[in-house]
Amino acid sequence: MNRSWIARRTLFVACLTIGAIGLGGCLQATHTFTEAASGSLVIVDRGDVIAIRLSGNASTGYLWERTAPDMSAGAPLSSLDEGEYESLGSAPGSPGLFVFRYAAVEAGTVTLRFVHHRPWEDEPPLDEVMFVVWVR
Repeated sequence: MNRSWIARRTLFVACLTIGAIGLGGCLQATHTFTEAASGSLVIVDRGDVIAIRLSGNASTGYLWERTAPDMSAGAPLSSLDEGEYESLGSAPGSPGLFVFRYAAVEAGTVTLRFVHHRPWEDEPPLDEVMFVVWVR
């Protein structure tokens, strides 16, 4: 065999290997859930991202807030964004979505609980949702 052909083949294999390693981070999945899926068991793999999108209207003072669990070290999920509000319209007072994003970092099971309330009022929440997340 000619040396030039062997060198090109070796370079090609090296490029494929580096490309496969580089794409490893691209294989993570994002799983999106709304209040319609409340009570569901969510099964994800380590490295995946979970997005919880809950309907609301921030102009009313009612917010979605995670009440459980504590996201301490060693928890299956790590918080990426907590309650970011995305308006669905351009007019002031338009309804929108409260978005919570978590990274699945450790194997285990955790229950995410959210309440829709005015944090300063001592009233029962308007709504409550929960998702059981199993990270494999």
